[in-house]
Amino acid sequence: PEDEPLLDVLERDGRAGHPELQRATGRSESAVKRRLAALLGSGAVYIDVEYHSEILGYPTAAVLWLTTSPAALHRVGEALAAHDEIAHAAATAGPSNIVATAVVRSTADLYAYLSGPLGRLEGVQHVEASPYLRRVKQLTYPRPVR
Repeated sequence: PEDEPLLDVLERDGRAGHPELQRATGRSESAVKRRLAALLGSGAVYIDVEYHSEILGYPTAAVLWLTTSPAALHRVGEALAAHDEIAHAAATAGPSNIVATAVVRSTADLYAYLSGPLGRLEGVQHVEASPYLRRVKQLTYPRPVR
């Protein structure tokens, strides 16, 4: 709870400077620097970038539900994590044991990925692709009004 004002500012603007964090928390600038360093050092806070892929020329996305053998789960997950097309991958429980999000420039590129690198991945038994029809929300924070 004591870090909420600091985290609220960083959530809105990850580039916020120490003076802004100082104003939000009521702490001295040196106290803010120490606390931020401690949060970053412990891994409780980390720097991440969220972007709108459509604006960067990647308007096509799909959720991929993959089924692998239990023995191949870790290896397939690690391989997916190395693919440029994959924005997110996680092991899951249920009918599919990996869920991933592919982000590409076109449906032709999605097809090429599914039938190429993903299709050749040893250990993948089944893939179900659910292309996004419309993005309702992507970013985890409110987008600025322009």
